[in-house]
Amino acid sequence: IRFNSYKIGSNIPLEKPAAFFRLQRSSSWKEYLVLNANHLEEVLKKDCGSMHVYLFKFGCITFVDFNESDIQIFFDFFAGMIDPIDYSMVARFAESHTIHVEANSTFKPWNESNDTYLFDDSVFPLISILLAKSTAMNKIEHDVDVNIDESGQYIEYLRRGQLRFSKKASAVILSKFLKFEYESIMSIRIFDRSVAANTNMNGRELYDALAEYYELNDRFDVIQSKIGSLRSTMKAYNSLSYRKNENGLYVFEVFLLGLFPLASLLRMYFHF
Repeated sequence: IRFNSYKIGSNIPLEKPAAFFRLQRSSSWKEYLVLNANHLEEVLKKDCGSMHVYLFKFGCITFVDFNESDIQIFFDFFAGMIDPIDYSMVARFAESHTIHVEANSTFKPWNESNDTYLFDDSVFPLISILLAKSTAMNKIEHDVDVNIDESGQYIEYLRRGQLRFSKKASAVILSKFLKFEYESIMSIRIFDRSVAANTNMNGRELYDALAEYYELNDRFDVIQSKIGSLRSTMKAYNSLSYRKNENGLYVFEVFLLGLFPLASLLRMYFHF
């Protein structure tokens, strides 16, 4: 069974596909939407067997048992329902996973694993969600590295004692950083195991095994550490920049205050 996950944008408005496929929105609305074979036959115009699609609010799609042509057909269809798909993002941020189910309904979570698990319907969402989170984290890791590279020039300025941070540049870089934090960390609850909460022990163990295989927790810790460093750098630079601006204002005030006695002296001089 093949699983392919792609990052298509910053988010997916789940309400639109839910309305199109007449899916009822329950009070316990999840962070993803599932399209089964019945829904997909409307799109692909063929028997879809065990094919599934998982649409995630944080901008990822996981395809189960799709070939490349079917994936492209779905993308073409889906692009007309939501904002345009960012195909450069699709090409750059993608993950795939394959499991081989044996005749006795057991499988290894990955080829090199020594453990086997019983295959049932809960396996589809478990692998789909974990793969989507790994794909989304690829994008976050890229974005945080870009932010770190951009902040490097300001670290160099600090080292030289140079403060070249204009108000406009400050506003731009801070807004980019805040947007990055909002769209990434707040959108992916990486430690959320709710997907496995209602499954059996087999499912919970599989979830934990795959989370460790994709190093989700370790990668999240690294991201948090890098974001903390970025935040500290920006805070230090802003503080020094604002202090320099304040000092400049104080000097200007002193200059203005000095004009008053100077003006009096000049009047007295020219009067006499």
